[in-house]
Amino acid sequence: RHRGGEVSAEAPVTSKVSVAGWVSYARHTYAFSDPSTRAGESIRSGDDVDTAPRWTANVRALWRPNFATSAEVEWVRMGRYFTTAANTRTYPGHDVVNLRARLTLSPRDELAAAIRNVTDEIYAERADFAFGADRYFPGEPRTVSVSLAVTR
Repeated sequence: RHRGGEVSAEAPVTSKVSVAGWVSYARHTYAFSDPSTRAGESIRSGDDVDTAPRWTANVRALWRPNFATSAEVEWVRMGRYFTTAANTRTYPGHDVVNLRARLTLSPRDELAAAIRNVTDEIYAERADFAFGADRYFPGEPRTVSVSLAVTR
């Protein structure tokens, strides 16, 4: 069973600053019971589906001082979730902050830069429990990128 909802909004703060984001709450539950799965777990009807967080969110603040320049800060939230079908182990969730900027140099040229995971948070893109152990698929460490787009 999947029940939940999502709200998104965008609002100008000033003529040059806007804020946008969304938040989602969803409860994904088993609609059956299985006393012994192949993984050796017991699933009870009503338990949360593993690797399905209830809460996720994203908030962005965009500064656009003029047509050619913009900068953005973004916060991404992944909520806690169970990593086993029996709901016995959990991943605590994580928060990641990203920065992005763009400068239009000419109608055909654009310079962009980004810093992903500004705080160098150690997190998992996905976590689960398999083969008798917690497994973490690591998220990106702090990463800086710069790009120049030239269109001719």
